[in-house]
Amino acid sequence: MTRVFLGIVIGILLFFLFLYFGGADYMKDFGRKTEKVGKELKQYEKDIQEGAKKAKDIAEKTGEKLKKHMP
Repeated sequence: MTRVFLGIVIGILLFFLFLYFGGADYMKDFGRKTEKVGKELKQYEKDIQEGAKKAKDIAEKTGEKLKKHMP
């Protein structure tokens, strides 16, 4: 029971220290950076999907050519 109480007290203390030392500013900066990384990942995802589509088209064309040459 004392461990639970001690954990709650320490959690509250850490929360207030986080707020006291500029936690809100840290969270805003973290949010901006996260948004930027999200946009970059979205672009990577788009590039990968386009590359996969091109690879699929090439594979289909190659398969069609092979079917023509195979008895």
